[in-house]
Amino acid sequence: MNIPLTRICTGLLLASALAACESNPSASSAARVPQPEIQFVDMQGFDSDLSSALGAPLPKVEVSFYDKITPSALPTRLQTWLSSVEAGGGKVKVTPPKSDIAAKDPFLLMTLISSLWNASKIAKEAATKAQFSSAQGYNAELVLKDDGSGQSVIDKVVFVKREK
Repeated sequence: MNIPLTRICTGLLLASALAACESNPSASSAARVPQPEIQFVDMQGFDSDLSSALGAPLPKVEVSFYDKITPSALPTRLQTWLSSVEAGGGKVKVTPPKSDIAAKDPFLLMTLISSLWNASKIAKEAATKAQFSSAQGYNAELVLKDDGSGQSVIDKVVFVKREK
C-alpha cells in the first residue's frame, strides 16, 4: 500500500489537534466569576458562588430565592453561612416585612433566632472550613416579605462588607 505523503501529514495534523484539546479543564479555567447577585439553590455550586463573591470582596452580595422559604425553615446550607458571619464577629439582622404580619405573628422572629441558634454546631464546623471564612468579614441581613397569603418568607439575604 502506497499512502500519499499529504494524507499522512493531514492525519498527523488532525491527531495532533485532537490530542491538544483539553478534555479535563483545569481549575483556573473553571474559576467562578464573583457575582453581586446569587440565586440560592441548595447545592454545592451555591457555596462556591457565594464564597467567590464574598472573597472578591464585593461591598454587597444579595442572595435571592426561587422558592418560598420561611424563616423557621432556613436551609442548613444558608444557616452555615450566617453562622460563619457571626463567628467572624458580624451581625445577623432580621428585617420584617413592611406590613402588619409581624403584629399577627410575634413568634416569627423567635423561630428564626431559634433556627440560627440551633446552627451553633454547624458554625463551629464552618469556622474551620476555608470556604466559609470569606463570610467572616461581612454582616448579614435577612429581608422578609409577605407572600400574599399572610405568611412571611425570606425575600433575600444581603451580605454587607463590614468596615475595618
